[in-house]
Amino acid sequence: MDEHDERCCFGEWATADARRGLSGQRVRRVSRDLVEALERLGLRNRTVLDLGCGAGGVAIEAVVRGASRATGIDLSDVAIEQARAVSVHAGTADRTSFRVGDGSTAPLEPHDVVVLNRVFCCYPRVDALLENSLQATGWAYAYTVPPSSGWRGILARLLVGIENATYAARRSRFRAFVHDLRRIDSAVRSAGFREAVSRTSLLWDLRVYVREPGIAAT
Repeated sequence: MDEHDERCCFGEWATADARRGLSGQRVRRVSRDLVEALERLGLRNRTVLDLGCGAGGVAIEAVVRGASRATGIDLSDVAIEQARAVSVHAGTADRTSFRVGDGSTAPLEPHDVVVLNRVFCCYPRVDALLENSLQATGWAYAYTVPPSSGWRGILARLLVGIENATYAARRSRFRAFVHDLRRIDSAVRSAGFREAVSRTSLLWDLRVYVREPGIAAT
């Protein structure tokens, strides 16, 4: 996949999200549900790492809801610029930081919480992303992904196929993916986490895992 195509695509999305963020709507429904789930589990005074942060909505919202600080990483320099601007507007710039990087390869400092909101579906291969992000997770690992099984999985693949046809028509090499949720779940559990939250909507599955007692991050 062409990295320039990726960054242009992510930058477009982040710019749209930033417009909403600057008008007061920092996160959309699936993102809000994710942060609220973490808040109920115990987000206060935790550190948060938001991989594929886009315009920074999840990282900023996490701090607003009690996280001590949050870090956002995104492939797009445009997204990072937008995230910083939204953070200043939200009054959280002193507790958030954003930088350009690839969550599958960048060195990641340990954080209590690692979030991948609508991120796995942007990677053709998720093994490296899982390995790198899980090793940085101290307490909770959270993500949202398109459903991969049943009639919802069929619908997700149909919609992603249409989306990818649009990218092809624009001569973009970026493609979206529907990964097997069972495979992701198995990798997370194998790293010493248990599922704490599981929710489904028409187009997204939301999962939050917490580390099993007595199992430290490696």
